Amino acid sequence: MSTNGASKRRTYDEMYPDEFPGGEARFQPLISGYVGFEMVVGALISAAGEAGLRLFEAASTLDTTTLERRFSASCVPQEWHHPVELWAEISFYWPAEYTALSLYGDEVICDMYHAENVPCRHQNQAASLFTELEVEYLLPFEFVRRLDSDDGVERTARRIRQLFTDVVEHDNIVGVEAKALYTGEELQLSSIKAGHVWVLDEELSDHTLLRAAFLEIGQEIRTVLTRFSQEFSPRQADGRD
Repeated sequence: MSTNGASKRRTYDEMYPDEFPGGEARFQPLISGYVGFEMVVGALISAAGEAGLRLFEAASTLDTTTLERRFSASCVPQEWHHPVELWAEISFYWPAEYTALSLYGDEVICDMYHAENVPCRHQNQAASLFTELEVEYLLPFEFVRRLDSDDGVERTARRIRQLFTDVVEHDNIVGVEAKALYTGEELQLSSIKAGHVWVLDEELSDHTLLRAAFLEIGQEIRTVLTRFSQEFSPRQADGRD
């Protein structure tokens, strides 16, 4: 698994012994050679719970034109109670061809164009699957609405990047997006969110690697949310005023 920056991640062997937490076997053979959409969602939900996250507002959708699937969910540390001021949103897309590959294996693509007994240069090649898991952190609205200048937004963006750099174990690139709404005669900030992506590639061929990746991502999300809460909650903002 890579990020959209240079990785400094620990290796799988350094993180886990021969058995996965809960007694699950380390290696699980896949009939088709690839994980399926439901398996990815299940691994994500399970790993989020192990990382101490509570999921809410989860959604699984299907584009009836392209047959592309999408999963998304919001999450917070399990000890946080609703309503929450700060949360993270995680999501990923799943193309239709990935569903076919996860059900029938590499042969399914060639089978659409020729018979099985026809020589094909793709016969000994595996597909190169990858998907991006997007993680976005939404700052508390009460904090955002108090930022009344471009300088305030810029300082917040710089602070977000600094905090993120301090608590994660990779050099991922964090994008910060601020949105504003024109209400009446003034422009008012409506939201600030910070996001980045994890690229899942080899994990899509190994269920155990997938679970391990999601567990690490979940632990990072929990750490970032806790640190952001300390820095950006309205109560903290009052203390700095």
